[in-house]
Amino acid sequence: METFAIRVNEADSVFMEFVGMIADVLGDDDAPETLRHQVLQLAVVFTCSISQLSPGAYLLRRDLFPCIARVITSPDTQRFTFEASLLLSLLANFHKSDAAKLNPYIQRIRDTQDIKLMCKICWAAGFALDAAVKAYQEISDDSIPTFAKSFGALLTSLRPDRALAGQPLDPPRELFKNQPIEATVSLLSVFEFLYFNPLFAQVLLDMIPSPDSKPSDSKHSARVSPLAYNILSLSSYVLTHASSSASSRTLAYANLSLNTLLVMSENTRIMSVFCKPASSKEAIRLCRQRLPLLPVPSPTRAPVCALLDCCVLWLRHNLHKRFEVYTFTTCIWTCHRVIWYLQKERMRLEYDWLELWKAVVGLLGFISGKLDSLITTGGIERLVQETIRLLDLALRRADLFLPTPTALHEFIYEVVRSSAVIRKQLLLLQSLGQSTSADRGASLRSDSVSKALARVLSTIAYYEGKLSSAGIHSAKDAFRIVSKDIERNSLHDTHDADDTDPPQHAEDVVSFIRIACADGLALMP
Repeated sequence: METFAIRVNEADSVFMEFVGMIADVLGDDDAPETLRHQVLQLAVVFTCSISQLSPGAYLLRRDLFPCIARVITSPDTQRFTFEASLLLSLLANFHKSDAAKLNPYIQRIRDTQDIKLMCKICWAAGFALDAAVKAYQEISDDSIPTFAKSFGALLTSLRPDRALAGQPLDPPRELFKNQPIEATVSLLSVFEFLYFNPLFAQVLLDMIPSPDSKPSDSKHSARVSPLAYNILSLSSYVLTHASSSASSRTLAYANLSLNTLLVMSENTRIMSVFCKPASSKEAIRLCRQRLPLLPVPSPTRAPVCALLDCCVLWLRHNLHKRFEVYTFTTCIWTCHRVIWYLQKERMRLEYDWLELWKAVVGLLGFISGKLDSLITTGGIERLVQETIRLLDLALRRADLFLPTPTALHEFIYEVVRSSAVIRKQLLLLQSLGQSTSADRGASLRSDSVSKALARVLSTIAYYEGKLSSAGIHSAKDAFRIVSKDIERNSLHDTHDADDTDPPQHAEDVVSFIRIACADGLALMP
């Protein structure tokens, strides 16, 4: 403060004059565009450099929201929307955890009804996230092979010098250590509006073309997918490569991405659109840069399938000793919310469900097998509890959201096949529960989970009894016996339980501000 004000007792007047200058120039439509842009960049540099230090409080004393909104909505300065929306999200995150009620920008974001402002923010974020996706793709081409490409690869493999070439491998992880690019920070402004402002979800959805709509002639639509689709696409890349370097930056972006998906899954307006078939003209391209690859999707499948695929990618590729418990819990909450919505609306979703079941069981197996060596900040018990809740809900309501008898048979067989892993959770929860404080909320949650696990184990025991009495000799025989029993007697023990609306778990991403400031500063000249 002495650097700016020379003397500390003059800091108030100096800093308030500085903030006043920012407000006056940004809000002056008659000021030269270049000057307004330079002052906007200066404000971003100052805010990023100050981060959470005390001089940032001066930016809260005068409400800059009107002048920032004017920059975004004015035809002369709308091309500066990226920097303006970044500044707004940085200001909204100043000491958010302990001074949210004192931060005027949070209230402004929550209360604004300016559709034009939100559309411009979506427009700028769409371009930024599209560039972030392309940055991943430039490192490794993961496009789905066409016939011509496959035929060309076959001919290449027949060359004498390629005869001994091995099968395709994952690209080296260090290639992705600098991803995502800094422009991905625009996802923060999207999250803030999506989390705080109910109207923003409709703005986001209005950008998605209906399946029967005609192609738009605008250059923007020809080059950039709708923002909602770009969020799903980018999330798939971020979540696939989050632990490539295991840096705090990549993991912070993974956490932001999954929290954005969770907010989407808890919004019934978004889910009602995401569960409908998509337009084949606006395909959602997901990451295919690490093995095992996701199944090749149908071009018209519902966008919620891509959301579930993002969860599968996180569950598959981030089981490491440095275990991000909170992010895994967010992932499980997202899956639970999607399945709960589907069963409530009686929607049978055409999706490769087996990939999800394997990933969820794989998570439980990893935790029970590696618990003693995991580096965490706690929360393992809650994660296991929420995962059991997910399996219990899916078992009890499987016939309401799974699309075919085969999908139902595969799910039950996968659960029965994984009985050893699921039984270990009983002992694991007992051991973890002994070391936790016995508050009432934790006790009620533990009791509820005990009942859920008992229902899952009861179903497993029933089908294991059938398999034991049949004297099976192969996995194929076991699957056939399980399938026949379900067809003859329907799903066993679809116990009734309290199926009131689950609580919303989405939380504000307070810890991301440090990464946002660093990336915002890197983007400035």
